[in-house]
Amino acid sequence: EVSREAAADDVEHLAALTGDDDLRLQLCRSQRGSLRFKLYRPLRDIPLSDALPMMENMGLRVITEHPYKVELEGRVAWIQDFEVESQQGELDVDALDASFEEAFARIWRGDAENDGFNRLVLAAGLSWKQVAMLRAYCKYLLQVGVPFSQSYMEATLTRYPLLARLLVELFEARF
Repeated sequence: EVSREAAADDVEHLAALTGDDDLRLQLCRSQRGSLRFKLYRPLRDIPLSDALPMMENMGLRVITEHPYKVELEGRVAWIQDFEVESQQGELDVDALDASFEEAFARIWRGDAENDGFNRLVLAAGLSWKQVAMLRAYCKYLLQVGVPFSQSYMEATLTRYPLLARLLVELFEARF
């Protein structure tokens, strides 16, 4: 059952879709308090095999999916409503939703890589560009022969999100 407020919000996101490849996103809490991630897309839904790895690399565990096909004024659109939980514990959704949504969209469009560094968007509150900077440093360290793997560096920074945030702040202060 969908509340009137959620339905109105869904209609607003669907109406904002502009082109056939447009994608609208919403990370929110339901009235019952569960964490939801909604994808709005014209014409066709996103295959689960594409969406799940991106969500998992961003630190979300997918519990269920409820897809809805909607026809508006002769146009077909899809709402994919995922119930998710954070692998990092409790989230301040209002503070993180915009950066999470932008990061997911950038990954979907191929502007950002889909790897474990993306967990830092939720864990450390970083933007997709800040995550890309940490990823670039990791790749540089790998090229100069540091013995730690990329997955080890991803896991370490995710385990210590304050360290990741401080590294980003140091970079931004210096440059």
